[in-house]
Amino acid sequence: MGANSALIFGIIINVAILLVFFRFLMQLAAVSPYNPVVLSTVKATKIVDIFGSIIPTLGKGRVNTAALVLLVVLYLLKIFGENHLSGTSLSGPVHLVILTFVTMIQDLIRFCRYLIFATIILSWVVMFTQSRSPYIEVIQELAEPLLAPFRKIMPNMGMIDLSPILAILTLLLIEMIMSKVAFVLLTGL
Repeated sequence: MGANSALIFGIIINVAILLVFFRFLMQLAAVSPYNPVVLSTVKATKIVDIFGSIIPTLGKGRVNTAALVLLVVLYLLKIFGENHLSGTSLSGPVHLVILTFVTMIQDLIRFCRYLIFATIILSWVVMFTQSRSPYIEVIQELAEPLLAPFRKIMPNMGMIDLSPILAILTLLLIEMIMSKVAFVLLTGL
């Protein structure tokens, strides 16, 4: 019973985290609010609006701090719930907080990497099919703030865009450094 309840809990909390995270990123990247994908995500995450009436947005309305606070709360619940349901215990509240923030940062890096891969694949799909769906537009608009700094560094090679490769390599390097930092922080407690 413990393994099944941990699995169900993990699925539910991960879906909630993904939806709130999408909501945060869509607002941060200024994705068109009239896109059907954005509208459905906003409807699914109405709780962010409730938090938003208490916690203000920053950066001219682009940084939704209510979504960030809700993400931290969801990650705290995820870490605590998974450890409780699996029967393992954390060494204290400091360990829980550190593990929560490390997990959040690692998941953010991993998500950004997947987003860049999706952008690469979807650019080929658009090129061959000559069609665009709202999903493709959202993914490309979410990835653009990640790729823009690397496009400034890389030389213009016409139709070949090497900025995603440089972005993925940078994210892999950051992920390796983050794993080392997490190991040091968590073993030091």
